[in-house]
Amino acid sequence: MNSELLIELSNADSIASNEDEVRKILYRECAPYCDEVYCDKLGSIIFHKKGTSEKPLKIMFCAHIDEVGFMVRHISDIGFLYLTAIGGVQAKSKEMQMVRIKTKDGRKIEGLLNVTKDDKGNVKDMYVDIGVDTCQEVKDLGIDIGDMVCFASQARQLQDKVYAGKAMDDRSGCYCMIEAMKQLPKEVENDLYFVGTSSEEVGVRGGKIASHVIEPDVVFALDVANNPELVKNYTNHRLIGKGPMIVHYDKTLSPNIKLLQYVKELANALNIPYQSDMFGGGGTDGGNSHLERGGRLALVLGIPLRYCHGSYSFVHSDDLDNLIQLVKNLALDLTYEKYFSFIDFLGGCRND
Repeated sequence: MNSELLIELSNADSIASNEDEVRKILYRECAPYCDEVYCDKLGSIIFHKKGTSEKPLKIMFCAHIDEVGFMVRHISDIGFLYLTAIGGVQAKSKEMQMVRIKTKDGRKIEGLLNVTKDDKGNVKDMYVDIGVDTCQEVKDLGIDIGDMVCFASQARQLQDKVYAGKAMDDRSGCYCMIEAMKQLPKEVENDLYFVGTSSEEVGVRGGKIASHVIEPDVVFALDVANNPELVKNYTNHRLIGKGPMIVHYDKTLSPNIKLLQYVKELANALNIPYQSDMFGGGGTDGGNSHLERGGRLALVLGIPLRYCHGSYSFVHSDDLDNLIQLVKNLALDLTYEKYFSFIDFLGGCRND
């Protein structure tokens, strides 16, 4: 377990379209293990490891580099910073939380996030008190409308295998993608693309553009799901420490059944524990990326979290280690022939 890397990823601040901090970490960690690196025009970073096969299968693994957070939308006369949410921040995490504002010159200034509420108890406005009394004092610090605001959380290890930090959605997915890439042999048969996607939290945008650019045959989205209840029964297939989730359905993606079965069989053969999960709603980069250019096979591989989209989430290192092994083996085991068996809907018909 590379705990220092996970903590560094969690502590980095990157909301949609303001993702330099995480993009730089990915570049530093992944560039030595691939043949080319480039970005699309949305800001997703793409690492390409070229395959040696005469007709390599193009496989795209993606994890998004943005997080839920805020943006400064108004500075009041008395020096309060009013915010707008970027992504689906939990309502309970908007009160009495320390946050940090990143200025245009890269400085970070901390303050206390609080809210006003309407008559029904719903959040009306969010504001940050940075300890000054006037609008001019705020401007003198370099803070401006449009500046990024993130939770001022500091990731740490809570128990032997449990880590707490902000933005584990989807820094834990980024971590698994990085570590799986490092474990691959120097030469691989398949054309492999590892993508840190932009702007997932504001409309699952990055996977769509990256898929359009790369034109992969198969997409595996590495993302997370929140533990819905602190119970251990049939209603909960997102228990931390019980293995990554192989997602059978969400509202944006119903995956190819043969691909789904193949991944489960491979995990079983490798003794990799997993949980079979389904989302009643929601969606990931897999949902948009599989609709590009005539359709792509896609599957979501999830990491169970507790307390997602808040100032802290809990993640279990066993789930990360097991997902790394699954990603690595999918990159090495999936072949062109297996891929065609998944899409041979008429039986014996090929058009390749």
